[in-house]
Amino acid sequence: MESLLDQMITKINQVNESLDGTIAQINQMNDSINQMSGKFSQEIVSLTENVRLIVEVLKQFRVQSSKSMQELSEDLNQRIKKLWDNKAIEAILEDEKKAISTIKKAQKSVGNNLYYAQLLTIIQSIREETNRILSARNI
Repeated sequence: MESLLDQMITKINQVNESLDGTIAQINQMNDSINQMSGKFSQEIVSLTENVRLIVEVLKQFRVQSSKSMQELSEDLNQRIKKLWDNKAIEAILEDEKKAISTIKKAQKSVGNNLYYAQLLTIIQSIREETNRILSARNI
């Protein structure tokens, strides 16, 4: 009977040692997860700041390009008005008037397309940065 009791005590001690090892592994995994979480949070903060800076630069670029386009448009309009005032524009055929209108529309469309291209570039950069962070996290 005492032999059986000793065997049970030995088994219980082995189970306790095994549980101690498992608890130590769980604690180590918890520490690793906490470190990864901290690094991930830092990367997200960095990414957010980078996106904010990119958006700010694009806003400034858009304002500057809009000013430049506005100046060009005003200059073109002044020249057309001068031609109109001098009655020189009356000699322009109807097709040429349509061409001028088309050029004005194209100018506006080019400005919009430039803006959308910039937004697509930002989205692609964000996607690449997110994939890089996720890849680093999975490693």
